[in-house]
Amino acid sequence: MRHLRVRRPVLLLAALWFALYRDHSGLVRVGLLAALLHECGHVAVWLALTRSLPVLRLSVRGVGLDVSGVHLSRRQAFVLALAGPLTNFALCAGTLAKMQLRASYWGYFFAAANLATGLFNLLPVGDLDGRRLLQS
Repeated sequence: MRHLRVRRPVLLLAALWFALYRDHSGLVRVGLLAALLHECGHVAVWLALTRSLPVLRLSVRGVGLDVSGVHLSRRQAFVLALAGPLTNFALCAGTLAKMQLRASYWGYFFAAANLATGLFNLLPVGDLDGRRLLQS
């Protein structure tokens, strides 16, 4: 049965609690929302490709899809890796377009968090999407 895997949940929950407790500006909340939406992009493409629910890994390093044991073609792996950053870039562009009508600090923070999340995940290191894109 597929399920959500959590490694070292005590460390993850303690770090998350501390970050949210000390976040008086709300920037951590906006960053966490951008990261959650990034993973939603991956999950939506995973559902379209496999017609099954993915296994998510939560750890202190972050959240990620566990694709071990699942055979994906190079094209499918490329599309899956690209889905997260594209989600962030689309949300950034949509938010900035909306800011032309009605500006707010939260909107600009949200756009910046999505841009930063998308760009960071394109780095070709570790378990980030950039490395998966290069491997595909």
